[in-house]
Amino acid sequence: MKAAQISRYSKILEAQINTVAVPSITPTQVLIKTKAAGVDPHLVLAITGKVKLFDHYDFPLTLGNELAGVVIEVGAGVMDFKVGDHVYTMPPLDKMGAFAEYVAVDAAIVAKMPANLSFKEAAAVPLSALTIVQALAILDTRQGGKLFIPGGTGGFGQMAVPYAKSQGLFVTVSGSGSARALAERLGADEFIDYATQDYTDILTGYDYVIDTRGAGEFSKQIKILKPGGKLLSLNAGPNARFANQSTDLATAKKILFSLLGAPFDGIAKWQKKRYDFLYVQSNGQQLAAFTQYLEKTNIKPVIDSEYSFEQVNAAIAKIATGHSQGKVILKVDDAE
Repeated sequence: MKAAQISRYSKILEAQINTVAVPSITPTQVLIKTKAAGVDPHLVLAITGKVKLFDHYDFPLTLGNELAGVVIEVGAGVMDFKVGDHVYTMPPLDKMGAFAEYVAVDAAIVAKMPANLSFKEAAAVPLSALTIVQALAILDTRQGGKLFIPGGTGGFGQMAVPYAKSQGLFVTVSGSGSARALAERLGADEFIDYATQDYTDILTGYDYVIDTRGAGEFSKQIKILKPGGKLLSLNAGPNARFANQSTDLATAKKILFSLLGAPFDGIAKWQKKRYDFLYVQSNGQQLAAFTQYLEKTNIKPVIDSEYSFEQVNAAIAKIATGHSQGKVILKVDDAE
């Protein structure tokens, strides 16, 4: 089979399409014939080695964090899936593997696709869906609370905004001026054009921020929170709370994460606010629940652009610009 792989960390955002063996499965796994895969910003961090603190990859590494496809083989111990099922999944971030014609994954992290979505649309969902579900759980959001998502019209926002609205939150996003219509379509209550507006001059008294930008925006984002407000970052860096809640971390790494997060924790505590960090985890049950939400609401992800499997490097380059409006999709098997 074909797989898009890297052989080492590199500043050059390029993968090679290699021919590799079709993976065999364990009794708890399913083998999926990939139809489409999502292309997300984490890939840039993985290729360049910026997530080495979290993930130590085995090379060659098959890229890709989310996919939709058809089950073609089922492990002896798997009861919930059968050959022919249309499914989607987010492989663990420390393994990846979605950019391949066939992918073997534990059945526990797989869910059946929403009936209202195509393969391409379903491939746009898992990473964003699991991220927003886990983020809102950590933030312990309450109905009526005010949430700001900077850059909330990209791949993450296209799932996060409508889901946060469904949980009773007032949602503000920022983006380029051309993304205003998309923000309105997603259901955002307020839109900030970052090219012409400074959100710190406009927003105040917010309950929650989900940071997609990183440490460079921390001081601005913490400023708009009210006392008791919570900032959860997907990019800025881990902290002591994250380290202590991660049961599989070595003691040395817990100490390191605590030290790295100390400046964020210190500033937040001084302002009577709270800082958290999320490194999203694979979870089939949460994904299955999100399937029900999508079927009930008939919400569909926004697709920014589609690329053929041979255009994988163009797809990665597109996501690296940070200017996509919706999800970038890799068509692995001429998916509809």
